[in-house]
Amino acid sequence: MRSFCVALTGGIGAGKTTASAVFQKFGAFVINVDAVGHDVLECSSNEYQMIIEVFGESILNPNKTINRQALGKVVFNSETQLEKLEAITHPGINARLLNILKNQTAEIVILDMAVLVERPLAYINGKPLYRKVVVVEAPLEERVRRLQERGLSSQDALARIRSQVTDDKRREIADLIIFNDGSLTNLESKLQSHWETLLEWVK
Repeated sequence: MRSFCVALTGGIGAGKTTASAVFQKFGAFVINVDAVGHDVLECSSNEYQMIIEVFGESILNPNKTINRQALGKVVFNSETQLEKLEAITHPGINARLLNILKNQTAEIVILDMAVLVERPLAYINGKPLYRKVVVVEAPLEERVRRLQERGLSSQDALARIRSQVTDDKRREIADLIIFNDGSLTNLESKLQSHWETLLEWVK
């Protein structure tokens, strides 16, 4: 891998994906790890049949594609079931990420990752594919407001935030923390400075 790989994470509503998009404008190549995870669930994937064998056909849509909501209801109410799913999907996600990185020539690659602290994702042979971790944070009330703009009630927004790992846990692994507590213009200004930090890491 010739690129310098950075994992970028943050709680729901913090602005992680927005920050990734800005870094992309600055020249980073961004990999949406959630999207790679969705590829693993496609009918054409090697993991598809394994998932059906473990969880049954009740998780399928009429057209035989995997219904992610139905699968989510099964696994997120049971740690055991979640571990079964991850045992199938994570090796596939990790292998796909490694393949993308092997063929990437951008100086900096950003892994846009919702799950980083909770699970050993983006790992190969026990070692992370990324070399630094960037965490995006925002005030709780601002995160709730953003989620309400997406159509969630304040109660649902708070429930989703509280279901995730805490900011304190993310800070423990952070090499850089970005505070997204203002406008998009304000964030872009901050990220311009932080981009210089990322470039320094490469040297």
